[in-house]
Amino acid sequence: MLRPDGAIYEPLLRQVELGDVWGVGRRLAERLALMGVHSAWDLAQADPKRVRRRFSVTLERTCLELKGTPCLEMQDPGESRQRIMTSRSFGRMTDSREEIHQAIRQFAQRSAEKLRGQGSLARAVYVFLKTNRHRPDLPQYSPGAVVELPCPTDDSRDILQASSQAFAAIYRPRYRFMKAGVMLVDLVDANRAQFSLLDTPESQARRERRERLMATLDTLNQRMGRGTVTFGRASPRAAWQLRCANRTPRWTTRWDELPRLR
Repeated sequence: MLRPDGAIYEPLLRQVELGDVWGVGRRLAERLALMGVHSAWDLAQADPKRVRRRFSVTLERTCLELKGTPCLEMQDPGESRQRIMTSRSFGRMTDSREEIHQAIRQFAQRSAEKLRGQGSLARAVYVFLKTNRHRPDLPQYSPGAVVELPCPTDDSRDILQASSQAFAAIYRPRYRFMKAGVMLVDLVDANRAQFSLLDTPESQARRERRERLMATLDTLNQRMGRGTVTFGRASPRAAWQLRCANRTPRWTTRWDELPRLR
């Protein structure tokens, strides 16, 4: 880490051109040059408040970071996420209820897999759809809906049911959608989840069976490849599938894409 009181701090910053500083583009560099700021060292010596007034809070933070004042907290890579989302733009726009529902189901299963991977449970599921806002000639509709789960869970079946319920509430047939997503919200640690006081030995046994089933599902998909075991199969040529027209051949992982010698 470069410290402001270090011997190489000033010489190094003087060598760094302003355009090489993260977040400083060509036009911004030209505007800063009018203030006499030509290098990272000049930006570090500038008044942060003045920089914020004339430019933005983002550049003010950059200025403070160069001075040695941290503005963004380092995130622990092992820290659990507060929400989990799986979202994707479609290969082509579609108004097919069946195809969009397939996408929602696939995204829900992937989100549930991520949820179990970090050892959390979800209390609610949020589903959203988006039309192409860059097509003013088409009707626009970008809805979303949240469905609360009866109890905190990481079971793909419960999450799938909630996702389908949310999708049924927001889907409209005359709109062509280009993006969809499923977000698991209100997450809790699986080891600290508080269940109902009315739980019985039978409900505890059902919960343990669910945990074993999901663990077996994840183990099979880890060993045999993601998507080997799923709840329902998706059409490989559905509109929501990525086109991958410019993807390079996968010679090392796909038998059907091995190069042929003639």
